Amino acid sequence: MTVTIKLQNTDGTIIGTFPAEDNQSIVQIAKTNGIEIPTSCGIGACAVCKCNIISWNKYIQIDKISLPMLSLDRNDDGTFKEVFTCIGGISSEAFKDKEDHEIILEKTM
Repeated sequence: MTVTIKLQNTDGTIIGTFPAEDNQSIVQIAKTNGIEIPTSCGIGACAVCKCNIISWNKYIQIDKISLPMLSLDRNDDGTFKEVFTCIGGISSEAFKDKEDHEIILEKTM
């Protein structure tokens, strides 16, 4: 089972695809794989790194590194629509099942 993160622009152009890791922020994982996601504050307050969650939002942990300083929009089912990638990561639960997952994030800025 693998967990892959696909990062795209709002027009659907793929910025990069990389394997997810546990215990790191999405920004850290992307950087390890040669993909830069712009950041500024690093604490979930400025929204420079914010991405929309296109798929598998139940496996995004918005507070993987720390609690966000700003609120994030939710879907009707309570899952989050967006994530600050500087502090958000992939839930440990995603690595425990036997399925492959492709988490798609859309860069908003």
